[in-house]
Amino acid sequence: MKNQSIVSGLAIVTLLSAAAIHVLAEPKEVTLEGEIIDLHCYMINENKGPGHKTCAIQCAKAGNPIGLLTADGEIYLLMGAKKHTTSNDILIEKMASIVSLTGAVSKKKGVQALYVASVK
Repeated sequence: MKNQSIVSGLAIVTLLSAAAIHVLAEPKEVTLEGEIIDLHCYMINENKGPGHKTCAIQCAKAGNPIGLLTADGEIYLLMGAKKHTTSNDILIEKMASIVSLTGAVSKKKGVQALYVASVK
């Protein structure tokens, strides 16, 4: 009976630990402000700002990835909020503009992404 209680107790601890890890792995929703940049040109030459808007729009229309450059220099890869979507369609006219984005943040192995839920 004592061994059965120990096994049951260990099973409960294991389940609770797995649940805690799952909760910690969930992306955290945040609101970030910054400039929408096309990552192709920014990563090569740090191109950004109103003077780069036309090129940034062309890059986004071509399917190049876009990002958010925050005031403190952080870069977030921008993704669609749902599977099989992109954020390019909703942000293309905001290229080279300062915006406020809300969504879930995920960071993995040196890359950080924002899954865009809303734009202001």
